[in-house]
Amino acid sequence: MATTTQKWVVGGAVALGILLLISEHNSQTTSGSSTGAGASRPCTVTVTADSLNVRSSPDNDAAVVETYSRGAVVSADRTIRNDFRELGPSRWAAREYLTPTPGSDCG
Repeated sequence: MATTTQKWVVGGAVALGILLLISEHNSQTTSGSSTGAGASRPCTVTVTADSLNVRSSPDNDAAVVETYSRGAVVSADRTIRNDFRELGPSRWAAREYLTPTPGSDCG
């Protein structure tokens, strides 16, 4: 039968092991979400047209759902179709009027 001291030592070792695992997990999660190896940076673009129509699909005849002015910085996806960049669900803009912002990953 284990003594009280042995129980405390084993319990302390288990608690320490759990704390180390939690610390390691948090460390990996934090570094993975910013600039850690393999982490992807978001894609943001700057509007270069005086007025840029955002359309419901990647087609010049699609309905306009939003308009941006020159200099606007917006989140974008990496998806390009029919020379339009996807900005979000049912939101597309002509790629020629969007310039990736420095440091963003629009691959």
